[in-house]
Amino acid sequence: MSFSVPGKLPNMCISIFFVEFQTYFAQDYARTAWIHSIVDCATMLCAPLGSFISNHVSCQVGIILGGLLASAGLILSSFASTLEHLYVSLGVLTGLGFALCYSPAIAMVGKYFSKRKALAYGIAMSGSGIGTFILAPVVQLLIEQFSWRGALLILGGFVLNLCVCGALMRPIAIKEDHKNIPEFSEQEFGPGAQKRDLKQWSVCSPLIKVWSHKCICQCSWQEYNFLLMPDFVVLAISVLFMAYGCSPLFVYLVPYALRVGVSHQQAALLMSILGIVDIIGNITFGWLTDRR
Repeated sequence: MSFSVPGKLPNMCISIFFVEFQTYFAQDYARTAWIHSIVDCATMLCAPLGSFISNHVSCQVGIILGGLLASAGLILSSFASTLEHLYVSLGVLTGLGFALCYSPAIAMVGKYFSKRKALAYGIAMSGSGIGTFILAPVVQLLIEQFSWRGALLILGGFVLNLCVCGALMRPIAIKEDHKNIPEFSEQEFGPGAQKRDLKQWSVCSPLIKVWSHKCICQCSWQEYNFLLMPDFVVLAISVLFMAYGCSPLFVYLVPYALRVGVSHQQAALLMSILGIVDIIGNITFGWLTDRR
């Protein structure tokens, strides 16, 4: 479960490339920061698409497809010649790939645990903190050894492991309820049924279409009616304001540290410290949430 928040981990590491992009393309803070913002925006806005794919196809397909897109985005970013190229490849394409992985990975945890579910989510989400703690200095070392292009290329290969993780996910099989399945007699589907007048089906087919359309609309409404619940609206607004406060930290921490005279290795260490805090916070508050 250590990759259960696949979009969060690389977003933290992308901030290490901030100064490299700014220096190479000779752009200001604002234009360079758009890369990280587009990645976050694409990941969150397209996360419902990951849920749709996992619900109608499978979680494995969603995560594998997301891993391929995210890897392709990172690899294409290593050949970037302009910031606009990075906006599309690293921002949109990689963000879309993370989005397809994000929702299925989170939903899979809830399928395995019924008791102490919040703690299970906390442990799963702490994987991003572990990854940040390890990858932050590693990414900095890769940049020093192979430049930012080589580091992105290696990260693109590393992200392909999401496909392996997605293939290993095995959802719990839910037993079908056979009580509500209608039973049909042999008279309805026996040899004599072929002699029936087919005009009945031509007359009933419009009614069947209207009935099926109503059923689909009703199921869709039951699936998404939580969007209008007051508790959910309040939660969504609170997360919106939380994002305003959290995102700038990951974008500007490393460049600010370098600006005040901190070395590149120590700046990467600051990201590792954030990873440790993330681990402690996720597990601790998951444990507290499960308590009455």
